[in-house]
Amino acid sequence: MWSITKRELFFYFSNITGYLVIGSYLILNTLLLWFFDTPYQFLNTGFVDLSPFFEISPWLFIFLIPALSMRSFSEEYANGTFEILITKPLRILDIFGGKFLAIVLIILTILSLTSINIIALQSLIESQSKIDLGRLLSCYFGLILLCFLFLSISLCCSILFRNQISSFLVAVLTCYTHYFIWDFIAVSFSLPWLYKFISDLGIQTHYLNLSRGIIRLEDMIYFFGLIIVLFTLGIELIKKEQSK
Repeated sequence: MWSITKRELFFYFSNITGYLVIGSYLILNTLLLWFFDTPYQFLNTGFVDLSPFFEISPWLFIFLIPALSMRSFSEEYANGTFEILITKPLRILDIFGGKFLAIVLIILTILSLTSINIIALQSLIESQSKIDLGRLLSCYFGLILLCFLFLSISLCCSILFRNQISSFLVAVLTCYTHYFIWDFIAVSFSLPWLYKFISDLGIQTHYLNLSRGIIRLEDMIYFFGLIIVLFTLGIELIKKEQSK
C-alpha cells in the first residue's frame, strides 16, 4: 500500500498540477474569508470565530477533492498502466487504499495550513478571551470526515470513468447532490418525523451537527458507515475491471 501512496505523492508534487490545485484552494479560501466582502468574511460576522470557514469549506472541497482524485484511476486507463498495476503482486486493497491514503495526506496537509486562520483570529481576540478549543476540534473532525466521504465518492467515480473530465464532473455532481439534495427534498414535507428521516439521509445534517461542536453516535455511524461502504465499493469496482 505504501508503495502506491509514495507513487501517487510523487506524481502530485513532481509537477505543477498538485501545487496548482492546492494553491488555488488556499488562495480562494483566504480571499473569501479575509478580503472579499461576503457573508463569510471573518470581519463581517460581528464576532470572532471560525464558523465561516466551516460553512464555506464543503463548497470548496466539493470541487477540490474531485480535482485531486480525477486522475487516480482515469489516468491509469488512459496511459494503459491499469492492466500493469493490477497484475503486480499487490492486493486490490493495497491499490485502492494506497491511492486513498495519498490524497488523505494531501488533505490533512491542506487543513493543517488553514490553522493560520486560528492564529490570525486569536490575535484579534482580547487577551482574556480564547477560541473554544473543544468546539474547534469537533469542527475539524467533522470536516475531515466530510473530506474522507467526498474522497471515497470521487475515487469510485475515477474507477467508473476513463476520462478525467467525466470523472471530475460526475464526482462534483454526486458530492453536491448528496450534500444538499436531501435537505431540499425534506423541506417539502410538513411531517416532522418525515422531514428528519429524509434530512438525515444527507451529509449536510450530520456535518452541521459536528460543526456546532455536537458529537453524536448517529453522526459517527453515518460517516464511518458510508466511508466503509464506498471504500468496499471501490475495491469491488477494481475487481470487476480486473476480471474483464
